[in-house]
Amino acid sequence: MTNAVADSGLRQVLGRLAAGKFLLHAVGFGLTLIVALLSIFQSAFLQKADLRLYDLMVAGRATPPHSATPVLVGIDEESLAAFGQWPWPRYRLAMLVEELQRLGAAVVALDILMPEVDRSSPEVIRVERQRDLSAAAVAVLRPDQDSNSQRLAAALARGTTVLGYYLDFSQPSAAGRQQHSPASPAGTVVTRSAGATDQWPKPQGQIRSLSLLTNAANAEGFTNALEDLDGTLRRIPLVLSVDGKDLPSLALTALLLASPQRTLTLIRDDADTSLHWDNRRIPLDSRGNMLVDYRSQPHPYFSARAILDGKVAPGALAGKIVLVGAWAKGLEDLHLTPSGQTIRGLDVHATVIDNILASTFLARPDWARGVELFAVLLAGTICTLLLSRSGFKLALLTVTAGTVGIYWGARELLVAQGIHLSPLLPIVTLVAITSILSLLKYGIEAHKLRVSTLDLIEAQDEIIFSLSVLAEARDKETGGHIQRTRRYVEILARQLATTPRHAQLTEFDIELLAKSAPLHDIGKVGIADDILRKPGKLTAAEYATMQTHTSIGAEALTKIAAGTGHPEKHTFLDYARQMTESHHERWDGQGYPYGLRGEEIPLAGRLMALADVYDALISKRVYKKKLLPAEVRDFIVEQSGTQFDPDIVAAFVARNDEFIRVVQEFAEASE
Repeated sequence: MTNAVADSGLRQVLGRLAAGKFLLHAVGFGLTLIVALLSIFQSAFLQKADLRLYDLMVAGRATPPHSATPVLVGIDEESLAAFGQWPWPRYRLAMLVEELQRLGAAVVALDILMPEVDRSSPEVIRVERQRDLSAAAVAVLRPDQDSNSQRLAAALARGTTVLGYYLDFSQPSAAGRQQHSPASPAGTVVTRSAGATDQWPKPQGQIRSLSLLTNAANAEGFTNALEDLDGTLRRIPLVLSVDGKDLPSLALTALLLASPQRTLTLIRDDADTSLHWDNRRIPLDSRGNMLVDYRSQPHPYFSARAILDGKVAPGALAGKIVLVGAWAKGLEDLHLTPSGQTIRGLDVHATVIDNILASTFLARPDWARGVELFAVLLAGTICTLLLSRSGFKLALLTVTAGTVGIYWGARELLVAQGIHLSPLLPIVTLVAITSILSLLKYGIEAHKLRVSTLDLIEAQDEIIFSLSVLAEARDKETGGHIQRTRRYVEILARQLATTPRHAQLTEFDIELLAKSAPLHDIGKVGIADDILRKPGKLTAAEYATMQTHTSIGAEALTKIAAGTGHPEKHTFLDYARQMTESHHERWDGQGYPYGLRGEEIPLAGRLMALADVYDALISKRVYKKKLLPAEVRDFIVEQSGTQFDPDIVAAFVARNDEFIRVVQEFAEASE
């Protein structure tokens, strides 16, 4: 009993600790801290997930119609089929530029790199033939001697034109490097606040067209498009620093050429970074990139063949910024957009121009990371407190509403205001804390239920023990008989369960049989004291009265079983009734009260019959001395098939040593 009390006390202490809110708070705040660290040091997986969530939210943004200012002229499959493969001779590009100028284009921007002489030019062909077919030394052809390039340069100089160039950030590049930096539109002034470009990437080299061409054009603009780590183009640089000068992109350069306003101001403050031009504030990230607000409708487009064939109406391009470049799929100028579609580089430049003219911008301010971190901490704190205090359903409903609310709020902010704050990590915080704390609460409740069940079982066992002791006390026998017979029954049942004939005995059955054992003599409470406590031999009439204790006990247990509504108790009480009623039956049919024979006797009664006799023989009584274990063993073996079930006797023989240890254990406890 001392060990049982200690175990019960320990379980109660553990239960109180588990039931406390400290564990839930510790886990919830710990998870919040982990997600907060993830928001600061984001892995590639989280970055990709964040980008995909951005794509999902921005898909619902309603964009204004095109400004119609940028027009695309593509060298497409139709043009290649009509005029030959790419690259075209530069005289043909000159013809295209001249025709665009005739159609009224305000600015012609060529997204085409031409760093070498035109190999289709007659001069270049002649020199290369002499080099390849003659052993004589051949003079090197200067770029300005290339008649095709001269023709293109002349066409560029007759109108307002801009050429594209490429900035290399990987390694210094000698290709196309010239003595001077790329030229911005005349009169362009770029000012910047302190530290505005500190985090901008630094180009290592540049690839530009021939100086013959760049000198003829009005300006140059870089064509770099920086894809995110998942290969999608979401942002594009507007201004980059080259050799200490802040230079505009191709799209921005085209806008500057089309406008008298050519002052650019870069401002970086505690809140964000922005580019100011012509009363427009263009939000940039800390690396000088603008988020592209893609249009759902295509920009006005003309095939280069249609222009060259004169199939475009005069004045159709009046006042337009015309972007010329590769359009055929085989020319590999394709970019993946957030919608999952691919568009050409010309479309990207046109979209940037449209964004700026319409003043519709998407922005991810520099302070966005701080707000998202605060949202993670706030969401984690509220979620932890809710789940640790309120009921599960209410907490789950609140957390679900919070998750939906965070996503909806972030989406509405992006759709309506163009400001991107990522809801990913706040949502991850709510989902992670809800999932883990719910499992933890379930475990705590399961533990509490298990402790309560064990306490209930212990209380039930103590009541059973108390009732059985009451009967034993009137019989001047100790509670040791009750506990020993219970152990004997359990030992025998476990051994029987290992045999084929009794393999159906489950652990649950064995526990019920053992629990039923203490009630086997409960009927003795109905026997008069002068018979129950008589030290000498009973008379025939007294013995007959004594035999009724089996029926008295069985009747009492039957009434209890009939009055309860719990099937589990029915099973236990059924075992107890069988044991009480039949533990004095004999295998040969000579027992009482019904003279049952063999397997007519319930198994519970057969088990208790051997356990009861063994304990009576091994124990000292007022009317007899105790027998030695070997003597008891021999007696029981002799009674196999007469008084006792042979299978149970075999189980007893197999576990006889355990019977002896039970006797010794209780003897030591008594001492």
